[in-house]
Amino acid sequence: MDSSKEKKIDIIRSLQAATIRCCSDKARPVLVACTVISSVNGVIWAGVFSAQNQQDPENNALALYDIINVKGRVKGFCAYGERPCGSESDTELQPLSVVFKYSSMSAVAAVRSGSWIVLFIGTSDGQLIKLVLDEKFTPGCPTVLFKSDDERAVFPRMHFDPVDFKHIYIALRKQLRRVSVVLCAKYITLKDCRAALDPLCGWCVNIQRCSTQDECSDTSWVSIPKNSLQTRLFSFQIAENSSRKIILHLSLSLESTGNPAFSCTFTKESDILCDGSDPPAVLPNCSCSFPDQLLYTGGLRVSATVNIEDQKITETLTLINCSSITENSPSASHTQCVQCVTSGCHWSSSSKRCEWTHGPGEQLHIQDACKYLLSEMVYNKPAILSLEPNKVSFHGRNNVLLRGRNLESVTKIRIQGDLNCIPKESPVFDRSSDTLRFHIPPSGTKGTVKVCVVTPDDRCHGNSIITYSSQPSCTGIQPTVSWSSGGRKIHVQGSNLELVESVTVLPSNKVLKTQYNTSSGDLWIDSHPYDGSGQFSLKLNVGNSTVDCVDYFSYKPDPEFTRFTTVQVANDLQVNIQKRVDMLNLSMSEVTVTGLQGDQQYPCDLEKIESNAVICKIKGESGAVPAVDSLTINIGNFHISLSGERLETWLFVLIVFSLIFLLIFLIFCILLLLFRGYHNSQPVFPVQWPLQRH
Repeated sequence: MDSSKEKKIDIIRSLQAATIRCCSDKARPVLVACTVISSVNGVIWAGVFSAQNQQDPENNALALYDIINVKGRVKGFCAYGERPCGSESDTELQPLSVVFKYSSMSAVAAVRSGSWIVLFIGTSDGQLIKLVLDEKFTPGCPTVLFKSDDERAVFPRMHFDPVDFKHIYIALRKQLRRVSVVLCAKYITLKDCRAALDPLCGWCVNIQRCSTQDECSDTSWVSIPKNSLQTRLFSFQIAENSSRKIILHLSLSLESTGNPAFSCTFTKESDILCDGSDPPAVLPNCSCSFPDQLLYTGGLRVSATVNIEDQKITETLTLINCSSITENSPSASHTQCVQCVTSGCHWSSSSKRCEWTHGPGEQLHIQDACKYLLSEMVYNKPAILSLEPNKVSFHGRNNVLLRGRNLESVTKIRIQGDLNCIPKESPVFDRSSDTLRFHIPPSGTKGTVKVCVVTPDDRCHGNSIITYSSQPSCTGIQPTVSWSSGGRKIHVQGSNLELVESVTVLPSNKVLKTQYNTSSGDLWIDSHPYDGSGQFSLKLNVGNSTVDCVDYFSYKPDPEFTRFTTVQVANDLQVNIQKRVDMLNLSMSEVTVTGLQGDQQYPCDLEKIESNAVICKIKGESGAVPAVDSLTINIGNFHISLSGERLETWLFVLIVFSLIFLLIFLIFCILLLLFRGYHNSQPVFPVQWPLQRH
């Protein structure tokens, strides 16, 4: 934009424009967020595009564009939803690279560190993700810097701390957070610091800790090289020279700003392996020569120890005579190729044989060297039909059911996250030809992952989706009281409750099964029997983790029902059950009453539950209901039988007792009158007192 122009129309016409489309796999017409990444050779523009389908695990795409060569001029602006205004040259930009796909990205920011680009991605489910790109825009594995417990979205604008760019400010619903983007201090050793694959972190030799480069002045700073995203820390190759010696070449995927002390030691069962004829080690390479007869007698396990100043890294290498791997085989196999490459040998695709390497060089990846052999294996391909459940917490899930076809040859389950990072694998148990069970491991991120089944040739079949979401929450339970016999439905209140596997009651440590209603979202447990008092708390079991409930519940004695009476109401029989007052607050759905008359059973429909009575009615659908001799009352695990009498019988007994009482009262009154009459009929003699003497 040429802001020196005076008129608005001239300023607008000075803008350079191009049409941007994302992406080749599907149309994503909505721009959600964007940022600009400056570089020496141009300007990289990063945009988050949406297909507006939140159920799609790849709804959003983060794409990079080179905007330095945009030459088109803007024709004008138009409102959202109208046809694109376009530019005079109608230039259409294609992305340099699509570096990340996710269901719900909402924000993006970036910093550059040398040839590296570090992206920070906010998501609609409340995560801040760090993503590293190398000079070819190849992404590394995403790292979650922040993860909210609920699903609140990160707002589109994020700002770096202007002082040191080591923190970023993000806004969420009713929250503003300052998040550290450099986590070097959490890595204790050089090996851990390198494994983080973070270009902002390296090992500072003087202070002996993982740090940023600006914290490590005037000393060596050991960090990851430019191509390290796709390479292992240790790689090795073995060669045979004309002197009948085996030369082991070891290379470390490291680089340093200085010249730290560096050495390598190779041992076989605590004995030094090398003969001392090798040149001095220079970071990152060293070598070891030894007689070939040590290797021709069979496999050789070598312990390689690398010292960089005070840091020691040890790796066990298994060496095999390269020429012996395929010499007895009529045809090459994928297994032999894998064994050849992992042993530091060279696999010849033309001769399909394992050979010695010709000197130090880059160790090939198994996928690159052996992939053409996979097509030669013949077997019934397994297929995945469904996963139950397919939504889990980021804590993982135990005992997941996979349904499919031809599952007999499956050796394990592979769970692949975004960006082809190191997959997680889970063993199979309880297998059959059409079902498997396995555990889903925890995840550091929320979002979707792909699940496939692995066969013995290491090929992965199927492409099912599992969604990692926030952990469940428990905001309360109802009711908070159970009777001592147990079996009361305790409803758990909260969110994401379908992810709960079981509930543990403390302090009794009873593990209770859960029941979940998919339509209502209700979760409940049946209380266990307990003959005592005191408060109990609940923990929700999610994978191998637990989530606390905020409420407590307690036990009270079982309800006491004393007797019942019946009274005829038209064709129905009303049953009145007397009970003692308690604190259980029984509901209509918890009580089941059945009337018994001989072998005949009559269900009694509840009409009212009071503090001291339960009233139900036996319906007379075909004439009046006869009297019942007894009742059975079921409340959870509590059962009781009551024998009772009809109301007419009680009235008769009451009248008889009343007549007897009246008769006794009458007799008492007559006797009282007779006694008074007898007393009044006796003569009375006057007496003077005191007596006087004369």
